[in-house]
Amino acid sequence: MYSPQILKTTIVQILLAGLCVLLLSTPALAKEPISAMDVFKIAYASNPVISADGKTIAFHRYHMDIMTDQRKNDLWVIDADGKNMRQISKGFDAVGAAAFTQSGDAIAFVAFEGDTSHIYIQQLNSPVRSELGEGLSDPTNLSFSPDGKWLAFTMSVAYKPETMGTIPSPPEGAKWAEPILVETRSQFRVDGAGYLPFSRHQVFLIPMDGGAVQQLTQGQQDHNSAIEWLPDSSALLLSINFKNNVNKPWDTDIVRLDLKTRQLTAFTTQSGPDSAPRISPDGERIAWVGHQDKPSVYHEYQLYTAKLDGSDVRQLTSGNDFSVIDFAWHPDNQRYYVQYEYRGKSVLALLSADGSVSVLTDKLSGWELDQPYVQGQFSASAGVAAITVGDTTKPSELGVVDRQGRVQTITDFNRPLHDSVQLATVEEHIVKSSVDQREIQYWIMRPPNFDANKSYPMMLQIHGGPWASYGPQFAANNQLYAAAGYVVVYGNPRGSTGYGTDFAHTIDFNFPSRDYDDLMDMVDDSVAMGFVDKEQLYVFGGSGGGTLTAWIVGKTDRFRAAVAVNPVINWTGLALTSDLDKLITNYWFTDLPWENPTDYWSHSPLSLVGNVTTPTMLITGEEDWRTPIWEAEQYFNALQIEGVDTVLVRVPGASHQIEHRPSQLLAKVNAILAWFERYSKPIKSSKGQ
Repeated sequence: MYSPQILKTTIVQILLAGLCVLLLSTPALAKEPISAMDVFKIAYASNPVISADGKTIAFHRYHMDIMTDQRKNDLWVIDADGKNMRQISKGFDAVGAAAFTQSGDAIAFVAFEGDTSHIYIQQLNSPVRSELGEGLSDPTNLSFSPDGKWLAFTMSVAYKPETMGTIPSPPEGAKWAEPILVETRSQFRVDGAGYLPFSRHQVFLIPMDGGAVQQLTQGQQDHNSAIEWLPDSSALLLSINFKNNVNKPWDTDIVRLDLKTRQLTAFTTQSGPDSAPRISPDGERIAWVGHQDKPSVYHEYQLYTAKLDGSDVRQLTSGNDFSVIDFAWHPDNQRYYVQYEYRGKSVLALLSADGSVSVLTDKLSGWELDQPYVQGQFSASAGVAAITVGDTTKPSELGVVDRQGRVQTITDFNRPLHDSVQLATVEEHIVKSSVDQREIQYWIMRPPNFDANKSYPMMLQIHGGPWASYGPQFAANNQLYAAAGYVVVYGNPRGSTGYGTDFAHTIDFNFPSRDYDDLMDMVDDSVAMGFVDKEQLYVFGGSGGGTLTAWIVGKTDRFRAAVAVNPVINWTGLALTSDLDKLITNYWFTDLPWENPTDYWSHSPLSLVGNVTTPTMLITGEEDWRTPIWEAEQYFNALQIEGVDTVLVRVPGASHQIEHRPSQLLAKVNAILAWFERYSKPIKSSKGQ
């Protein structure tokens, strides 16, 4: 006879064995295609910063807050081996810039609460946190001195604007209108911020042993720049518009700010922007990115280096046909980490002094969730690089490239999304341009549960810029379009970046133009594959892509419906009202609007509106100052006058990035799907029927 304990053990073993058989015989729960509410499951890593010893990484973790309808972020740190991840900030409205102390045992960060902002320093081996300074106004660009005695940062300081005339003072208790504002600034309004306050960024110091905040710079010059210390902690390096050329606000120079004299001295003087100064690990040289000014909107940024006194200037990337997005010194003082775009990928590579390049990874990814733009970030020190990494089904996670060049993803914030949602993948294609046989790269995203015997409606998606590029990146919008049953086609027509200098400059002073033909070649190539219904073609795009969308419907009627998101419709109006007005008038065209109005008009989609028969919807942010709302309004009114089916969708509170809030992303997607559905027809069940 069995003892009670043996009998109990036997029963448990039998039950466990039966449970295992049941689990093995039960099919796994099928994942469902992504839905609108799944967007709130998305999280992503951004803004990595690595400590000087390469052992610790700080980064922002963003998530979609369903109650406030915001992208919320907090500061986290993690060891470079993927262990010991912990949250540093909690309970703030948002966090901003962060910087490690030189020893790496503490981190300073900016935190925002309502209308107030703070700088805190958090010890990493204890819960001790202290606040630095008080009464701060949006501090940023934090940087500790090499000797550990100072924290430098920039912060906005208000000044009194010019007045024009005076009026009597109101009686006590009266409620009069706000006073008039007199503008003399070359830029007084910026997309995403609106009308700018009357303030300039100045440079400040906080002593780490206690004491008052010290302001180092004064006056009307804006000093909003990343800060680099000289090795002896005697001076700072900044990148500012030292020449103060009204027509070239981006023409920045690297300047030296002496801490004792508080005098600014130019380190670079070339015509064109120089920025991101960084000192070599041995303290002997400085490197930076910049380019010579030339008559084009798009420029290839080069990597330069020189001795600290400005002598022995070397241009390191003149033999490479790419534009340097970001860089960092390698600890051997001879090589450099460089980030650049290449054929739809964001690449991190090592650049040697002789110009040779060794790719570390092409999997960098960015924060733009709605469209598959080529993006990415990295921070490197002591031979270790922290990167943001992802692909078409993975929003950006945090990754590491170790000293041996091995790449590892060390976070998994989107596991809940991947465990429950079926995401569409993309496939790469190449088509020869019908214009000049250039290779045009594009991608196709097929609906989940794709059936090759069916014929699907197709969306052509066009990127903005136009000097930008799409690639195999995660895009929530595209996933939702595919889940709705569409084949999504997107690619990089001429003018896109990442394909060399010549390819990018083919649209200089000529946009839109032959990029239209490249886009039609993508459509033709996709239709020829046999699973796209050529009677159900749709087109949409935003910004420069919205401009091309409006241009396309003025050239062809092959699309059943179109959506132009925050487009340029009339270049003359845009050139004098956009927050990029000086860039457009001085570089986008060869002449000023009043000198050659025909050139501006001939590239404006409004000039073709009389040809349009395609139902066209306009979507625009009410607070878009990049391509202001009146651009879309002109086209909407013109289409109505021409009797073309049209609607104007206004997004309250939205800037040029109309999908910044999660619900705005969903509203845009659903409006586009509803518009296309209005002009759709039933899907064919199989080929030939």
